[in-house]
Amino acid sequence: QNPEYEMEMKLDGLAVSLKYEYGQYVQAVTRGDGQTGEDITQNVKTIRNLPLWLADAKDIELLEVRGEVLMPKAGFERLNRLAEENGEKTFANPRNAAAGSLRQLDPAVAASRPLAFYGYSVNQGLPERIDTQSGALAWLGDIGFTVSAVRVVANPREAQAYYESVIEKREKLPFEIDGTVIKVNSLALQQQLGFLSREPRWATAYKFPAETVMTRLQAIEWQVGRTGQITPVGKLEPVKVGGVTVSNVTLHNFGEIQRLDVRAGDMVSVHRAGDVIPQIVGIVPDLRPSGTIAYAFPTHCPVCGSEAVREEGEARRRCTGGLICAPQIVGRLK
Repeated sequence: QNPEYEMEMKLDGLAVSLKYEYGQYVQAVTRGDGQTGEDITQNVKTIRNLPLWLADAKDIELLEVRGEVLMPKAGFERLNRLAEENGEKTFANPRNAAAGSLRQLDPAVAASRPLAFYGYSVNQGLPERIDTQSGALAWLGDIGFTVSAVRVVANPREAQAYYESVIEKREKLPFEIDGTVIKVNSLALQQQLGFLSREPRWATAYKFPAETVMTRLQAIEWQVGRTGQITPVGKLEPVKVGGVTVSNVTLHNFGEIQRLDVRAGDMVSVHRAGDVIPQIVGIVPDLRPSGTIAYAFPTHCPVCGSEAVREEGEARRRCTGGLICAPQIVGRLK
């Protein structure tokens, strides 16, 4: 088979499910863990571009629309500017601002925020005559929703071309995106392909490459976890990566330090893996200060001084102090 694919921009906001009964808006919940989400009905009700009454869906007993609530860049900048003027805490990025706005206990706060809803699927109540994903989104647009821009492509080559065209215009878009989404366009094929435990077999995210920036590694500190596992954490000169200020970075284990040959004082390149977890991806040897020393794995716990041992086949060492080691006591209590 050569199915056609429907492609959308991967909007960087908060996934929300809306319910309408006979055209009347009745509920909104977050995606949560895929089974249970938070009820945010009153806050979502204040979003300006969200239709509360759908005249063209008044005959549909239950319509469930999924989509993304996001904060456009201009509104985000305005919100942060006001927060600065009032001496309040600013948001790190539009996604956090959108999520924080929807979780406010007072709907008036959400109403004051510049939020927008973009629909991307119909889970229930779609008219039977519509048999494609692109058709479902066109129908959502017709009945009053703002929907994500859509492109139908015939093969992977066209999908790649669309992806590259989106990268080129990413900076000019009024909202943040972190990639594209590729879906099998036929709803019958989607049904046939089904779902894995947490995600559909008929759709996948095609994310943009992680943004990489340069900064200096000031030190490596050793943290002790609940089980006594000793983990290296890099302390960086604070730097903005993908809209978030990063000052700590995980180095996973001592093998990673050896592989990168990373030392205090090095200039390092950092990215956020999956646009989430900060990681050091390499060093710049030419910019290494003279006199730096390669790290040795601590033979004793940096907190309680007990011996640190490495079990056979494990990459990390553990503190043998057990309940005389403060981080282990606190970790177990938590």
